[in-house]
Amino acid sequence: MTETKILQQLERRLKTTLRFRHGQVLGSMCSEPDPLALRVIRRTWDLNAGDPGLSPALAELEREAVSWMGAFWKWPQAVGRMVGGGTEANILALWSARETRLSPKRTRVLASVSRHFSVDKAVRLLGLELLPVALDADGRLDPDKLEAAIDDRTLAIVASAGSTSLGLVDDLGALGRIAKRHGVYFHVDASFGGFVLPFLEEAGFDCPVFGLDLEGVSSVCLDPHKMGRGPIPSGCILWKDSRYPDAVSTEVGYLSGGLTRLTTLTGTRPGASVAAVWAVLNKLGRSGYVALVKEAMTLTLWLAEKLVNIEGIRLVRPPELNVLGFYHERISADALNSRLRQRGWALSLWPGFLRIVVMPHVRRDHLRRFLKCLEDEIQRG
Repeated sequence: MTETKILQQLERRLKTTLRFRHGQVLGSMCSEPDPLALRVIRRTWDLNAGDPGLSPALAELEREAVSWMGAFWKWPQAVGRMVGGGTEANILALWSARETRLSPKRTRVLASVSRHFSVDKAVRLLGLELLPVALDADGRLDPDKLEAAIDDRTLAIVASAGSTSLGLVDDLGALGRIAKRHGVYFHVDASFGGFVLPFLEEAGFDCPVFGLDLEGVSSVCLDPHKMGRGPIPSGCILWKDSRYPDAVSTEVGYLSGGLTRLTTLTGTRPGASVAAVWAVLNKLGRSGYVALVKEAMTLTLWLAEKLVNIEGIRLVRPPELNVLGFYHERISADALNSRLRQRGWALSLWPGFLRIVVMPHVRRDHLRRFLKCLEDEIQRG
């Protein structure tokens, strides 16, 4: 096929794809990257972050980006790597926990029943055992139940800082103290909240306790391709100290820079994502992210108020981050989701409720159109 025909066919086949810029993608935790990211990718598309000897400058950009993200999480000396996303980061965290464990008996991972599915993936891949822990009355990992489940087989605790379902933040301070008391690895999955929590207070909103500086915390992951405005894919894992990544490193001798220690699951990594994240971090800076979070949270609370004024609509709980769940008293979530989808709206369906994530691509006029469609469907009964 000629290039012209290929591009024509591609355009035809992607025509039904919902794009962030259209404003109807309301259920995704990803968003349209900052325009600068695309410009940087065009200049760096051929760079491989897995072979730092080819581009020492790219390796330096990665170290700077990791340090800045560590500073957001109150630990600028963090040791970390840019990765594909939260799934890879969660696997790396539990892998490093396994490789540094105090006893071969420690094979059990404790995580809440509302954990991200990648924790299950990691446990299966690493030959570990998962023990789900119940939630407290507020929908967070229950510290008392978690501590009661710890025994001499416990390897690690995984907490959420921005749960996938409702954006809730576990009590990281209490969980960290428990982890330290029992000598277990503590990983915080902040794939979503990683670029929200550091800026909430400055944006004028209540902020739960967070930080890699908290006692007991061993690692945290955050995704620039979510609220960080980075390209898809781009994730990051931050360890508190080097013994954890060292434990999962692989020495490779054939790369351009000579003997190299790789501490990621993948060998070849998109250098363009590294460079683009570095660029966006520089462009937005702390003040830019504060403004981004302020806009998202303001819009989330506005939407919550509008939703509860619609007859029959109830919130699952008040939003903590820019995520909210709602349901209708008479119309099932499945039926409502199906009808809204037919009208072009892409929400996230959960057992008994629908979830909206107010990402940077979501505007007030988009939500006004959505609310009108929602009211129309409810009036239809």
